[in-house]
Formats: sequence, structure tokens, C-alpha cells
Amino acid sequence: MSMQFRLPRPLTESVLKRAGPVAAALVAALVLVPSASPGTYGDASGDSGIAGDITGVSVVSDKLTGQIVFRITGTNLATSVVNDLEITIDSDANPLTGDLTDHGGDYWFGMDDHSYGFQHWNGSDWVDTPNVSVHITGDTSQIIVSVNRSELGNSSDFNFIVSTYFLNLGKDTAPNDGAFNYSVDTDGPQIDSVDVQTSPSAGPKAGKRFLVKPIGLKLPPDGRVTTAPLAPDSYSCSAKLGTSALPGSGIGRCAYAIPRRARGKRLSVVLTVSYEGATKRVPLTFKVG
Repeated sequence: MSMQFRLPRPLTESVLKRAGPVAAALVAALVLVPSASPGTYGDASGDSGIAGDITGVSVVSDKLTGQIVFRITGTNLATSVVNDLEITIDSDANPLTGDLTDHGGDYWFGMDDHSYGFQHWNGSDWVDTPNVSVHITGDTSQIIVSVNRSELGNSSDFNFIVSTYFLNLGKDTAPNDGAFNYSVDTDGPQIDSVDVQTSPSAGPKAGKRFLVKPIGLKLPPDGRVTTAPLAPDSYSCSAKLGTSALPGSGIGRCAYAIPRRARGKRLSVVLTVSYEGATKRVPLTFKVG
């Protein structure tokens, strides 16, 4: 696949200087908030050429204050004005609005080794935007960006992409296809629904083995090109046959031996999926045939 490059946007003088101690204090405070569990997003290493190599991103938010913190890890990050790091935020989680040439972006951060810029899309161009809450700190292996949701259009569910650029000689984009999603309410991506497959497909049968398996997750639109379903990072099940617990086995304990005398009884299964730090519980009900 050919690589497309673009020139970095100029960083505005009015938003220079990283506020290291302030951002570090904000991150420390968020760690102490019980509800502040991070969304965690991975990216393959060694795929950036000579540009900075992104290996992971985590996002954490404080529901009370509205502060959102991005933590980007990797190597050779934002080492100079020609090797920068960028975050594009699609604040309405809709790639068909905002800057259509930049993943539907509505807000943008750009960082080099001594400065940063913060802009928003005004419908036709990128312009400077209020940045009272913005603080950035870090080094070439970890960069932390803190911003209040009030300066991201009060968004509570957004897509984002993290990128590095070294002129036209190398780049890295996380994720490689589409965008990551983060919801303040779920502390990770917003899982809208889960596609579930059962075996047998007609439902549980008395005296037979019954299996429940998630085969795909539905998230907000993210501009992905590939059509392969998103698979959960992990999943687990708990079940009741009538009012009694029914033990499971196999992956996630989602396989069940249905008793021979269970015909006509109700089997209730709660499937819990985990993906990039978020979880979703899916209640399922079957009648044993």
C-alpha cells in the first residue's frame, strides 16, 4: 500500500511551552478517581520508518471535572519540527462531518520537541481554538496531553487518531485503519451492540452441549475500510437454568452441558465482552428444546 504524506500544520506561537508539572499533577489526580479507568489502545511497533513509532495509547477522563488525558507511548516521538506527533479528534464520532480529508476531524493537536498547537475545524479551514485547559508534557517515549471536554465541544463520545510524521520519509498512524473510539461513560470505546453466535444456532437442546460466542462488536462509525468484524479482547459468561446456576466450561466458560431433564426450562446467559478497556454485558434468554 502506498503511503500518503502531508506537511505538518504550523504550530502557533501563542500556544508554545509544555506545562509538564501541571499535566503530571492532573494525571496523578485522575489515577485517584475510582471511576477513572483507562481505555487502552494498541499499535504495532516497527511500522513507522524513520518517524516516531507509536506503540500504545491510553485515555482516561474525570467525569466530575471533564478533564480528558491522552497518554501516548512509543519511541522517537516528537523529536523535532520535522518529526512531529499529532492527535486528530472527531468530536461527534462521525467521519462524515468535520474535515473530510482528515478522518472527519473537528479538533487537532500538533507537537514537536518544544512546542504544540491546538486547532479546530471551522467548516472550511483549521483555526486556533481556546486552550485554557490544555497541558502537554513528556519525552520521546511518552507524551501526555490533557484537555477539558469543554474545549472539545463538550463531547462525551469521540473518535481519535494518533499520527507521527517525518516529512515525506516516514509516518505511523494508530490505528492503521479507521479511528479509535472513546466514551466518557464507558471509560473506553462505546460498544453499541454485540453480534452473538450460538451452537446449535436454533438454541439449547436437552442433553446436548450449547455454546455462546461473540463474533463481532458494533462501535460508532469510524471510517474503517476493512469490513472484518471487530473481535472482543476477551469475553466471559454466567448462566442460570431456571433459578439455579449452571456451570460453564471452555473459553470464557461459555459452553454448557444442558441436562436431559431441562426441556422447556429457561436458560439465561449473561455474556460480558471486553474491548480496549470497555466492557458490555449482554443478557440472553433461551428456551431449552
